[in-house]
Amino acid sequence: MAKLFQAPKAIPSLDVLLNDLKVGTIVRTPGDFNAFSFDDAYRATGGFPVLSLSFRAAPGGLRKDPKPVAAALPAFFANLLPEDKLREAMEKHHAGHVRPGNDFDLLAALGADLPGAVRVLPSDGTTAVVEDASKDKPKARFSLAGVQMKLSVMKNTGKGGGLTLPMGDEQGPYIAKFPSTAFPGVSENEFANLALAAAIGMDVPERELVEKSDFERIPAEFDTLSDGKVLLVKRFDRAGGERIHIEDFAQVFGVYPSRKYEGAAYHDIASALSVAVAPMAALEFVRRLALTVITGNGDMHLKNWSVIYRGDGGKPELAPIYDVLSTVPYLPADAMALPLGGERSFKALAAPRWKAFANRAKLPEPAVLKAVVGVVERVNEHWWDLPERAVIPEKVLERIDEHVRVMTPILGTCGE
Repeated sequence: MAKLFQAPKAIPSLDVLLNDLKVGTIVRTPGDFNAFSFDDAYRATGGFPVLSLSFRAAPGGLRKDPKPVAAALPAFFANLLPEDKLREAMEKHHAGHVRPGNDFDLLAALGADLPGAVRVLPSDGTTAVVEDASKDKPKARFSLAGVQMKLSVMKNTGKGGGLTLPMGDEQGPYIAKFPSTAFPGVSENEFANLALAAAIGMDVPERELVEKSDFERIPAEFDTLSDGKVLLVKRFDRAGGERIHIEDFAQVFGVYPSRKYEGAAYHDIASALSVAVAPMAALEFVRRLALTVITGNGDMHLKNWSVIYRGDGGKPELAPIYDVLSTVPYLPADAMALPLGGERSFKALAAPRWKAFANRAKLPEPAVLKAVVGVVERVNEHWWDLPERAVIPEKVLERIDEHVRVMTPILGTCGE
């Protein structure tokens, strides 16, 4: 039986699924309001597998359905969509079927391949058409959150290999992050910083550097027109063709993407991890924070920390670390994306700030300080001889090294 198609902008309601389990429905109401409600059968389970910690009630079970939102989606769903230039590129890619700035339209177009295990499909069983159905060239239908120009891609297994976009119902098991004209060597920068995180014992996805010439069928809307390597990262929310559910901390806290730099502080993330996962997860978060400070990464906002739901999807874990790079080579006056112990300036983050952070996160102060010192020691042990340093452009590496030399003694005060 042939599929029935309708344009995303004409779809009135969307079913929300976790893999194949229906959890609720998003309805577009008159006046451009979007209302999400949980399915009765899902509500009867108490909310398992978990869609989002933001929907969990303190005594257990699910909160009441969120209020309809004017001209926007509820925060959890808004955070599934691309932002800024990446969103503009995707809207241009689907021009004629998706109205610029319309969250519902874009979610309808991309809902078959979202971050994690969430799928959002037309309630009437039709398929959101994203190009003239008579053409044998379906549009890309994946969504990746964030602003950097990046694509969900798959490796060709046939003769010649290469990389290509997933089309139709295909899934891309890799994220390709393209070079930037504004930030030279950004792919190499992140590649080396991920290697450092792995070297000091952190959970890091597989990664490699590839050439732009390795890609096929990349639409012009997504081409950054910048020379340089492309960073290819294995998706940890995909495994063997299966979707694994994840949510970032903007979703956990019910914060819209526009407030990812101000919706919470680092101690809020640590506290949430301690309660929802385990105190040891919060201390691993502390280790990652210390690495962020030492390497000068000023972009670890709420969307760059996530939890992952493996197995039956009922219990979150701290997800692998991602979006790890040094921003100070490009923004010398950069600071932390969120407050740490009441401060954002890197150089202000000596022992007193970490003690304040520990108290606000309700974590044992000695354990926090020990975790910070441990990272300082391991970075000094591995960074200076790390083979992946060789791929970073010289001027970028010089600025990273300068920041590391300044920050290690400041964080080293945690051991005094």
